[in-house]
Amino acid sequence: MVMKMNCTGVVLAGGESSRFPIHKSFARYDGEYFYERAVSCLKPVVSSVYLVAHPSIAHKLSASSAMVIQDLPYLQGQGPLAGILTAMNIREEADWYAVITCDMPLMKTEIYEILLTAALSIPGIQAVVPVVKERQQPLAALYHKSCKPVISQLLTEGKRSMHGLLQSVNTKYIDELCGDWNPHDFININTQEDYSLYIEKGLRE
Repeated sequence: MVMKMNCTGVVLAGGESSRFPIHKSFARYDGEYFYERAVSCLKPVVSSVYLVAHPSIAHKLSASSAMVIQDLPYLQGQGPLAGILTAMNIREEADWYAVITCDMPLMKTEIYEILLTAALSIPGIQAVVPVVKERQQPLAALYHKSCKPVISQLLTEGKRSMHGLLQSVNTKYIDELCGDWNPHDFININTQEDYSLYIEKGLRE
């Protein structure tokens, strides 16, 4: 267990879940809503958790250990970068922001411990991002407060790509060999088929 840093948790529960029969925040795994699992995943390693919600569902969320917020009006509809920037604007005193999206219900706290350890040990790093099966995972990652003006500039220019952010800051990538994690933990539940395979049937990659 790493010592808690000045780190704020950011759960991204935006989007309209167009490929899923209900909003993915309210899908269930092991008796919990997806958004509750995301909050629980981050809570042991952060000082506070902010749940950035789509306006259509914000009033339905009741994670007692998280502050429910919505994208700032001028950022609404601009994707995950907007959600991260909103949390950075509201919780300015944090040094680091641990980001998770609500459709990764198999994610483990231990993964964030690994990322936080890396953040502590490498001076000047602005983002710490897992790489799983050669795929970057920017929505299960850490971002330093110094990313805030970069994100703001990207969105001003109409650039919403998370990978654009990673290319614009000093990013440390950690793969399975260094991270000692299971790729299965990073599965995104995007469709009903995903839910059936990985949640109901418990398929392991």
